[in-house]
Formats: sequence, structure tokens, C-alpha cells
Amino acid sequence: MSTIEMSKTYELSCDCGHVTMTAYDQPKLSLHCHCGSCRDLYNVDVLSATGWAHENVDLPDESKLFVHKVDGKQMTRYGCPKCGLTLYGVHKPGIPVIPHGLFRKANGGTLPQELAPTLHLFYRERVLDINDELDKCDDGSAVGLSG
Repeated sequence: MSTIEMSKTYELSCDCGHVTMTAYDQPKLSLHCHCGSCRDLYNVDVLSATGWAHENVDLPDESKLFVHKVDGKQMTRYGCPKCGLTLYGVHKPGIPVIPHGLFRKANGGTLPQELAPTLHLFYRERVLDINDELDKCDDGSAVGLSG
């Protein structure tokens, strides 16, 4: 008798519940990004996030979101217009990037193990050192991005 593998589903929402979205299966990548653009766009010292194939996320209708496009960069941030929480961004590779905080919120405060970051990107631009066992890449070439 064969077993059918069920895909993992992540039901995500903003803090006030006004906006929801769903991610399925596995992300294309999960990492910590130290680049200045991500730090500025997300207002963080390090962006910990997952990147998803478009077919693996049901994103909210853009008319329900605030949209922040960065002049001169291929980056856009989308969030809830009521509570202000950033839900995802679309970056240079053109894939939705969802901060790990949303997955922690949906999972009782813990990041699901299958979404654990696998590397650090743009580590040369870091504003703080991180002492872990993950590879630390000076640029984005590990995932096909140029610095």
C-alpha cells in the first residue's frame, strides 16, 4: 500500500487579521540577508526570510495592501494597511520573500524546522556578527544574485 504525501501548508496573517495568505510545500530558499537594501526596506538589522515560487503562495489581492516600491531598486514591500505589518516583499529575482516572523507567529512563536535558514547572504555588509554554523557568503552569488 502506497502512502500519499501531504504537502505542508502555512496559513499566515498580519497582526490584526485583516490580510491573510497561504504558502505551500517548501520554499525555494531560506536565509538571513545582511544587504543594506533589505535592512532599509524591512527596517531590520538582518532579514530572516524564505523565498517562494509563485505557484506555492496564495498572495493577498494587492488592493488590500500598502505597497512600498523602492526607487532605483527592484524591490517592493507589501503589508497590511491597518496594522502596518510587512507581509512579504518581491526582490530582484522576482519571487515573493516572506519574513520568518510570520511563520513564527503562525507556529506558536517557533520557526518550523523545515524553514530553518541555510546560509547568510551579503555578509560583508553586516551590521552585526552572527556566530552560527551557516555559510556566510559575501555576496548573493550563492543564490544567483549579483552584489
